[in-house]
Amino acid sequence: MSLNFERKIIEIFPINKRILVFCLIFALFWGISASAQPKHQRYLDYIERYKSVALQFEREFGIPASITLAQGLLESYVGQSKMAIEANNHFGIKAYHWKGEVYGRCDSLNQVGYRKYGSAEDSYLDHAMFLKGPRYSVLYDLDVTDYRSWAQGLRDCGYAEDANYPAKLITIIEQYELYALNGGKRLDSTLAEQVIEQEEAQSSSNRWHHRKRRDRSREANTVQQEQRPEQPSTYTPMRQGLVGSSADND
Repeated sequence: MSLNFERKIIEIFPINKRILVFCLIFALFWGISASAQPKHQRYLDYIERYKSVALQFEREFGIPASITLAQGLLESYVGQSKMAIEANNHFGIKAYHWKGEVYGRCDSLNQVGYRKYGSAEDSYLDHAMFLKGPRYSVLYDLDVTDYRSWAQGLRDCGYAEDANYPAKLITIIEQYELYALNGGKRLDSTLAEQVIEQEEAQSSSNRWHHRKRRDRSREANTVQQEQRPEQPSTYTPMRQGLVGSSADND
């Protein structure tokens, strides 16, 4: 704001209205600068390619399209990671309880590999099915437009250990306005701050109880997986007809 502009405001407006005018001008400039964050073309291309898939699975599974796309962008390095390119795995899902092909297994180190898919759309479908497991059941009490609580909830449920994981997802969603895909709006940051404060305020005994409950859910999920009939080793969700071929999204 130039000095001459400030002087004109002082000359025009009486002193009791100057503060309000300056506040309004500051809010206007802040809004313009926030909306003018640079958008990278690779991100825009990725969003355009997979947004219809994310919206389809929001309708079918109840997972916000904004969250799905933000996770895909983050986990796959905008579709450019080696695993995304060679294994069509855009979400870093490991090969636990997996009957299909495995990518990057290293038996000598007793490490599990990652799930390998026939297409990126298969990866999106498996991600949706993965989040329908009992560990993440509490998330479905949230509205699909509440991307901030979903982002925080994913970490709370154990999807990622990175303390900054929710903030990374939220940054992507707000910078690329992914919240608008399902008619949502940008949310006030105080909501996420309150969730984080509540999480930090939990007592150690409550945290322990939460971990035990999560372990029981994992055990129940393991039993369910073991009781399911085995699929042939070439199985991918695509072959079950649950999603269109990748050509439909080109």
